[in-house]
Amino acid sequence: MTRQRFLGLIQQFPAAIIALLMLPYLGLKAWNGGDFNTYLAAAQNLSNGMSCYHSWLSYGNSQVPLQYGYSPLFATLLIPVTYLPIGLPQLLFLIADVFMLVRILKMLMELLSLNGGNIKLKWLVLVLLFSIRFILHNLEMVQLNILLLWFSMEGLYQIFFRNRIFMGSLLLALGINFKLLPLVFLPYLLYRRQWKAFGAVVLLSGIFLLTPALMWGWDMNTQLHSEWWSIINPMNAQYNAGQNAGSYRIHGLAALFAAYFSKNTTDYFQILLADVNPATLQWMINGARLLLLTSTLFFLRLPPFRKARNKKQFVAETAYLLLITPLIFPQQNKWAFVYLLPAFGFVFYSLLLNSKWKHRGAELALLVIVFVLTTLTTDGIVGKEINYYTECLKLVTIGTTALVPVLMLAFKAVKG
Repeated sequence: MTRQRFLGLIQQFPAAIIALLMLPYLGLKAWNGGDFNTYLAAAQNLSNGMSCYHSWLSYGNSQVPLQYGYSPLFATLLIPVTYLPIGLPQLLFLIADVFMLVRILKMLMELLSLNGGNIKLKWLVLVLLFSIRFILHNLEMVQLNILLLWFSMEGLYQIFFRNRIFMGSLLLALGINFKLLPLVFLPYLLYRRQWKAFGAVVLLSGIFLLTPALMWGWDMNTQLHSEWWSIINPMNAQYNAGQNAGSYRIHGLAALFAAYFSKNTTDYFQILLADVNPATLQWMINGARLLLLTSTLFFLRLPPFRKARNKKQFVAETAYLLLITPLIFPQQNKWAFVYLLPAFGFVFYSLLLNSKWKHRGAELALLVIVFVLTTLTTDGIVGKEINYYTECLKLVTIGTTALVPVLMLAFKAVKG
């Protein structure tokens, strides 16, 4: 096969070619199972008439039992694939991840009007360089966050640019049901006058809550959702002052404030700035969350109930909401920060569009800090011992927070 023909195939079928090239890696990760084993174990519990919550679950090649924290509907939908050979469901899901990642990148390229092979290549290399750690975490752990990111972006794309209200609302509602994170887009739909889509997402979300009752009955469905809520309730102590008690690997604003302003009950490394009482700590966490949420107005602009001026503003708005999602929601792990990918996409579009980088020194300096804290701290680069300290100090969370002003400066530069 000639080089030109090979490049032509990549352009025509990028996701399929990339998945094929990555197949040995994907196969290895699928065989290990990752967190997907826990999802399948939860589905198996349900199929045997048992609850999938508040118990340690293992499946297939699982060496470490884990607890299931996603929705009853997601576990119910997985029941058919538990009959497939061990490793095959995980492999199919990882291949789907590759297709979804390619689709996300193509949507961003389209919405940002990236023209010309040279600028596209530069943009793609930079975005992947800054996002690769979190992409690989998701593939290694066979996690759901790439799916949730695709649900959000594809759902919004279908609503805003294809006028496919039902399809877009269906995807957003599924994402909300599986892990709640796309909830941030409900007020966004209202702000941008997407009344029908807002109503459809709410209605479909309600239907998805009731759907497992068709198989398990009303009482069992009620019990499952009650147990699920007892796990994910953001007011639980372990999501606030006790955020880091179970693991030093947790990230987000709650984990950050708890790490520096609440004395550890464990032997994990800590730099304690002050030991405040739980009530004060909760106020600090919620205050930081509120600040990030209200900062959305920097991108949305006033007055409300108007459509975004153009596609680029839409990308900046949604990229910001995705960026702050793993910060404001409690109990997030490193793989949730794949949500940063659209923000990196917009930032590098802005930088490549405006070649006068010498006038954007602050932005570039912050971007270097973001890269060091979010990417160079991975154990694959610094080793597990140093990575332990970076996790305890919540450097990924700090680096993600530093990306907020970078995105704001990039938006300001594009808006001109």
